[in-house]
Amino acid sequence: MGVGRTAAPTTRDVAYESTMISTLRIQVLFHWESDQARQLAGRLYRTFSARPMSDGPRIPVRYGSRQLDGGPPPTIDLAAEREIIVILVDERMARRARESDRLIADKWGQLVTDLLGQHPPTGASPHRVLPVALDADALQLAPTLNHVSFVRLDVRHGEDRDRHLVLHIAVRGLRALQDLPQGGGKPADVLPDIPVRLFISHAKKDLPADPAAIAEGPVKAILATLTQLPVQGWYDSADIPAGGRFPEEIRNGVLNSSALVAVLTDSWSSREWCRRELLEAKLAARPLIVVDAIEARVIRLFPYLGNAVTLRWRAAIASSDIMDTAWVELRKNWEAEDAALVIEAALLEALRYQYEHRRLLRSIAGNEVALGTPPEALTLAHLPQGTSRVWYPDPPLGREELDRLQPISAAKIDLTTPLSELARWKRPTGIQTVAVSLSTAPDTDLYGGSPEHLATFADDLVLYLLIAGLRVAYGGVLGHDALQNGIIVGDDINYVERLLAMVRSHSLLFSEVVGKPPVPIENWVAWPIHLRFGEAELRCYGQEATLKDLPPPPDLGLTAQELNASVNAFVPPDTPVRRYAWAKSLTFMRTSMQQGTSARIAMGGRLTDYKGLWPGVLEEGIITLRAGQPLYLLGLFGGAARLLLDVLRGIKRDELTSPWLSALPGSDELRDEYRRRGQTFQTPEELSAELAQRGASGLSTVLNNGLSEDENIELVNADDPQRIVALILKGLRSKLAP
Repeated sequence: MGVGRTAAPTTRDVAYESTMISTLRIQVLFHWESDQARQLAGRLYRTFSARPMSDGPRIPVRYGSRQLDGGPPPTIDLAAEREIIVILVDERMARRARESDRLIADKWGQLVTDLLGQHPPTGASPHRVLPVALDADALQLAPTLNHVSFVRLDVRHGEDRDRHLVLHIAVRGLRALQDLPQGGGKPADVLPDIPVRLFISHAKKDLPADPAAIAEGPVKAILATLTQLPVQGWYDSADIPAGGRFPEEIRNGVLNSSALVAVLTDSWSSREWCRRELLEAKLAARPLIVVDAIEARVIRLFPYLGNAVTLRWRAAIASSDIMDTAWVELRKNWEAEDAALVIEAALLEALRYQYEHRRLLRSIAGNEVALGTPPEALTLAHLPQGTSRVWYPDPPLGREELDRLQPISAAKIDLTTPLSELARWKRPTGIQTVAVSLSTAPDTDLYGGSPEHLATFADDLVLYLLIAGLRVAYGGVLGHDALQNGIIVGDDINYVERLLAMVRSHSLLFSEVVGKPPVPIENWVAWPIHLRFGEAELRCYGQEATLKDLPPPPDLGLTAQELNASVNAFVPPDTPVRRYAWAKSLTFMRTSMQQGTSARIAMGGRLTDYKGLWPGVLEEGIITLRAGQPLYLLGLFGGAARLLLDVLRGIKRDELTSPWLSALPGSDELRDEYRRRGQTFQTPEELSAELAQRGASGLSTVLNNGLSEDENIELVNADDPQRIVALILKGLRSKLAP
């Protein structure tokens, strides 16, 4: 399994090559029937793929695609410049109880063997392969791996277990981004320690020349943790050679470190060399972690300690005169836990810095500078002469801070982030509202995603569109769980509620970046669903969204007796006639929504348990295609959007066959009702043929979205929300600008 594909995928698992080259990506492979492996994969996703307003790295994290037989993905797509492939091996993957289990275990063992052979720890490959043992049985995966070193989580417990793997990935990510060798020649469970190094800035009072002379405190605890990992720690009392000059040695120590950890005690700010160390780190653009270990008071806090991740040292909050046994034990536990947290935070901050800096370097032009941290007076004062623009990572600074930073330079410097650039996007007059088709997909795992991926992508996508000044329309149902007796089958995640909460939580961001509140989301709801909305549902809309509640379709043609509505006129879909009313109303809502929007973005989508003739996301895409409106299809999350993509490309899918539909409860009865009322509709085979014919001219033509064929193919498999929105905005401007 080398770079790209080495085996032809099955029809169901067709992969689309991406033309976008990401700087770094993490792939996590595991057996999907293993609960512990899935949970750990989720931890890695949340740790390394933080959201736009979070403080962690924003590195794409993909899962290995789930295979129906439990085996490994047929291909490993190494589309990024640097990939870290983490293979979570456990008893379920190595199981050989049955013949079928043995065959699957052999496939997994061969995959790990091939990957290590093609990207060995001592080789020149830019990719890293990290086999991880979750339990002792993992070491029995294959005879070819008997002499291969694993990262051993089976001998660790609690938080230390997960953190050990996080540190391994962070260190390898740092080395990969710095184009350093993998650090081979050591067992996989030993972290590469050159030159991943943390500069520990501390006051001498907090650590005497003989560290053994002090029994407690943050400096000693952090250094002790470093020796256990191992990650190198640099602190001047041990690392300045005899006869060395302090200024030069400190500068070299900072420059050769991945991050600086400032242990802020009561005496730190009063020490000249501590201040020098921090200033050197700022001028060298080194990531900074502040450990707040102040016990009493500081006369004057050094002003340049800000603009950094800050962690509280819990043992500093209690009076040192408490000496009972319980307190001593508690303090000991706190210090061990906090020291491990500091090291993890420092490495993740160093990784975030390196990743963001490299990413921003791709955006800069002449006389522009990319920073890995937000700008401040000190860094702006030392910019190269003639600098006109400074790029820095999201989130953007507040307007009040940006206004005060401008006078630092004689010439006005544009300070910007990716989100700031989105806010400056000039909306063409032909673009009014963009519809988003979205719901839970049952097969996201077949494409290397998860429900968590889909939900966070939806948040990011809508956030970016709103910041760009677009109105977003969405056809989900608010408060579906409140509807009685489970009549309305909703998603596990209520996307309307989630999107409204996202807008609400980012209100400060909008005011700072855009200068005004976002355009409210339009929530389109078909009759009769909105008739069940009460005060609780209506109060949810507030300033974040407006309700577009539609009347019954004009051609419904049903009498009051046939509907037999309840007191509030609600009609549940519990008979063929009533389900016919729902299906007609949903189509009417989707058609009306298309007429009130300028383009549509589709992702995910149910394939069963829907109330219309077709899955909602699929029908919305079809209506958009037939109207010739720009359509953007994201395929990473499977579901109805992927179904539409596949059929447009001539790939047969069971979900668009008569036997599949007949197996869905109520489907045949609904279509019989359409026939009884003289309504025409396509068979799934007819619809499949129509879509294949439309797609024969290529995605660029059929989607009519202003993007090239390569760009549309990139959208299919893209796992970076910023890149996705950049492509969509490019297409909208190309297609709809006057």
